[in-house]
Amino acid sequence: MSIPTIKFYVREQLLPAGIPTARNQAEYDTTHLTRLRLIRLLTGAGMMSLASVREVLAAVDSDQLPPPELVRVVNRALLAEHAGPPADREAYDSVAPGVDRMLQRLGWRVGRSGPERESLIQALAALRALGVPCVAEELAPYAEVAEKLATQSLDRATGSGDAVLLVARIVLFDVAFDIMRRMALQHRLAEVLGEPADPPQ
Repeated sequence: MSIPTIKFYVREQLLPAGIPTARNQAEYDTTHLTRLRLIRLLTGAGMMSLASVREVLAAVDSDQLPPPELVRVVNRALLAEHAGPPADREAYDSVAPGVDRMLQRLGWRVGRSGPERESLIQALAALRALGVPCVAEELAPYAEVAEKLATQSLDRATGSGDAVLLVARIVLFDVAFDIMRRMALQHRLAEVLGEPADPPQ
């Protein structure tokens, strides 16, 4: 990471200043390195704006914040960066009840005003507006896998008590899950089309 980038993060108060050792020099330790890696993760894989990064870092720095609230902060930041334009109102109204029924069936404690529910409705409404007859019930396999992954990820991350690790797992497992879903889709298409498998390396 370049020196100007590090100085920028210090000016933006995302990174604590180093210990001055000379007029134009400062010493940084492993806590600074961990912080820089986290910032890079949030701006890179997480595709977050500096405002969202600042919000997540403030949550990480708060020793009093319980893991569930930290998860909410990271989810809000991720959803804010990936939000699309508002869906067609008619499509939205036709999809919302199905999403609520699905969430009730799953027993998921997700607030009606939460950004997660809203984003899911917006995504399905966009499909409906395009003429794709997607209903919330089709998401049952996604929900099953998502719950298993969430349980596994939280069990491992919260057991350590490390807020940085929890944030990293949320962001990177989100990316990894999306990539693996695309790989599975590519694999199934190759099977359907009878394409030969790539030779082993």
